[in-house]
Amino acid sequence: MGSTIKWNFTKFLIDREGRPVSRYSPKTDPIKIIPDIEQLI
Repeated sequence: MGSTIKWNFTKFLIDREGRPVSRYSPKTDPIKIIPDIEQLI
């Protein structure tokens, strides 16, 4: 995706310490990131 944010609907997954873990395209369906979320909880 590159290093710049090109659209304000880019999704970020943040851990409990407030650190960004993953970055997702605005077109990514939130259902598809459930496995990544489950790994953090």
